[in-house]
Amino acid sequence: MALRLLLPLLLLAATLLISQAQGIGSSASDCCLKYSQKTIPSNVVKSYTLQGPASGCLLHAVVFTTRRNKKICASPTDAAVQKLMQNLEKKDKKGKSQRPRHRSKRQKRQ
Repeated sequence: MALRLLLPLLLLAATLLISQAQGIGSSASDCCLKYSQKTIPSNVVKSYTLQGPASGCLLHAVVFTTRRNKKICASPTDAAVQKLMQNLEKKDKKGKSQRPRHRSKRQKRQ
């Protein structure tokens, strides 16, 4: 009788342990696990994000997104990475503050 009650509880506990070990439902499935050792050319990068414990990842990293939507993980303490981040921020600010240079044909007629 006691075995009938104990068996379902053991199965439930085993299922919970396995699902946690596999990371089911984990939002950290897209985390960087190591840094790229290659130099990242500034002309291929379009944006970056930061990852760390707040985003559910163990490794603090800068995740660059290339123009072809590839992800490159880099060390946030690397001087070249920090410079690339600053350049991207400058480009972003310039792009938001600039007005269109050319008027459309419709605007010119009016």
